[in-house]
Amino acid sequence: MSPRSYPSSIRDRNLDDGRADLPHPPRGGPVGRFQVARQRGGRPIAVSAWRVTTEDHAVADAVGGLYGGVPQLLDTEDEHVVEVLTRRDHIPVLLGGRGAVSLRMVMRGAGETFHVCDGTRFLEPAGARGSLCGCPASLADRKAAAQAGRGPIPEVRLGFRLADLPELGVFSLVSTSWEFAAELPALAAALDTATVPVGGVLRYELVEFTTCSGIAVSYRRPFVEVGRTQVLAQDAVRLAA
Repeated sequence: MSPRSYPSSIRDRNLDDGRADLPHPPRGGPVGRFQVARQRGGRPIAVSAWRVTTEDHAVADAVGGLYGGVPQLLDTEDEHVVEVLTRRDHIPVLLGGRGAVSLRMVMRGAGETFHVCDGTRFLEPAGARGSLCGCPASLADRKAAAQAGRGPIPEVRLGFRLADLPELGVFSLVSTSWEFAAELPALAAALDTATVPVGGVLRYELVEFTTCSGIAVSYRRPFVEVGRTQVLAQDAVRLAA
């Protein structure tokens, strides 16, 4: 089924006047998810600005009003959510300290997850929890193992509120970007020393470069700035649990 728009009760209303209609965050889960791709036939298709999905039409309306994009109801074999393709590749956010970010190393196959660790010890399966996982200490070695099909990939989770409308609730971003994983220790350290909530910017950054053989390569990936200081990371760093 093709995406379709739906009637909105608050989209054309001034957001400051409609806060009584804003949804309450569900217990144990985000009100919406920021994503860097759409699903089509089970395959990810990259987009050029932030994509937000939610099960709450009021959340979709508010996001569209803030950052552009018309909410579309998706009812396909891949997704059953309301989607907003925003016109923004950078969003001001509020982070609730170190607990706002977390990392798991995950390996999936044949429709199941059979390795989940924190980089040092297993988190799943339950029978192996707490035992050494055997993953290399450095990010470069972990990436090499993953590319060879012998190791897990990073799964960075970020929880945040929209600085423009924090009452809307907590949103999430889940990223498998190796660059984002490399920045996690520096980001966590910055959040440790900052006053909560921490103001920052969530960017969907365009990366462009030319390979040694002269091939132009470009891709987009998540990036977080805290305050006015970019959070950078070294190439080989032990990932924080």
